[in-house]
Amino acid sequence: MVRKHVSGRVLALAGAAFSTVLAGAAEATLLWDGDASRGTGVFKAFGTGNCASPSTLTAASDSTHGRVWRYHKPRNSNRCENHGIKLNGSSFVFQNNSTYYLGWRSRLSSTANNNANFQWKSYGTGHVQNFPVVLKMIDGQMNLMQRQPGGVETFLWRRGISANSWNHFILGIHLSSATRGGWIELWFNGVKQTFLGGRGQRYACRTFDSGRHNCPKWGVYGGRELTMTNYIDGLKVGTTMGDVD
Repeated sequence: MVRKHVSGRVLALAGAAFSTVLAGAAEATLLWDGDASRGTGVFKAFGTGNCASPSTLTAASDSTHGRVWRYHKPRNSNRCENHGIKLNGSSFVFQNNSTYYLGWRSRLSSTANNNANFQWKSYGTGHVQNFPVVLKMIDGQMNLMQRQPGGVETFLWRRGISANSWNHFILGIHLSSATRGGWIELWFNGVKQTFLGGRGQRYACRTFDSGRHNCPKWGVYGGRELTMTNYIDGLKVGTTMGDVD
């Protein structure tokens, strides 16, 4: 009887745990999975003006992560980036006054200076920020820069990285067209980062520029006289940090 009682209790606990898992799955808020195995159709665009020949955006095999994106920029080209994302075959429109989390892994072939390896980019007539949030290489360090209206640029974070080493990034971004109505947060290799200058772990700023739309761009931009490749894996966009961790 003791054995029966214990078995019944174990089954009850297992059933409860399974129900919890199902409930968690039902509440998942992952918006977009940009895994390389899904093909370039996950991107809104990546050709002319973003990754035109001789630059190439293709899927490649990685010994650690399997199929990954390969953003390759030859020395005689200036960029290889994607422009925005697609959800269920349609261009996804990021909304003002909403919160998003973007997660990805990156392995750079070169840590030379460039203009960007990630851009939160604005488009359209009337935009005043152009690129409200950027991750870029300067002097062997990855830098997080935020750009306010009027061209006011603030470097919030920097960290030395090594070429050909994988690093994981999560950018939390609350979108707002108000001067200090939005905010950004950053996780690097699983650890939430504290910003420079005593700014804490959340920086209030304008994150939704005027114009037509605001989109994420991953890849390599700048470093025109150098060949650069950015391997990217695990691209995800969600509404909570846990969705993309």
